[in-house]
Amino acid sequence: MKFSRVESLIIAVFLLCVGLWAISKCSSKRAQTARSGSAELEEEDIERPQKRDTVYVPQPQAQPEAAPAQPQPQPQTYSAPPPKRGLPKLGDMPAEAAPAARPALTNDPPPAKTEAETPKYSTLFVTIDGLNMRKEPNKKSALVARLDLYEQVYFLNKKSEKPEEINLGLEKVTDYWVKVRTKSGKEGWVFGAGVHYYKTKRKGVLE
Repeated sequence: MKFSRVESLIIAVFLLCVGLWAISKCSSKRAQTARSGSAELEEEDIERPQKRDTVYVPQPQAQPEAAPAQPQPQPQTYSAPPPKRGLPKLGDMPAEAAPAARPALTNDPPPAKTEAETPKYSTLFVTIDGLNMRKEPNKKSALVARLDLYEQVYFLNKKSEKPEEINLGLEKVTDYWVKVRTKSGKEGWVFGAGVHYYKTKRKGVLE
């Protein structure tokens, strides 16, 4: 089949265009491949650590030598002496275990209690000069002592069961008898109108 000159020229131009298109297509594909390869190399360079010429190896620190252990002193033990057989003598007994000496027995009366040994009782003062202190709570009982005006006595928290009326000279007073103790240690009963908690003189007494 024979082509005309014009047809041959058209076919040649077409083939030339196809060749140019194929060449441009290959060149663009190569450029894209080169770009992707360079990008992968950059990423690999970022992830891969850089090599160094010298490598630093840390040296282990020298541990201080422990001081040699010193021998611990052994505790001293005390061994008690063996107990003595038989009964101990009075001289070997300790002072606490030795029996106390028994006081000598006498027929003398016990000493009177001093002011320091007197219990804490209420303090009263005599309001009648020469007030009689008797052995029992009545005016017929034996006389123990006569108390001076303003003399200090201690109320022993005891009084008679019933009050009694006594004539003081200028007046008659009904009161209880109370038991008291003097500073010297004497105990007895006095008429209640003859003592008071304050230093005062009783009126109505015949002097």
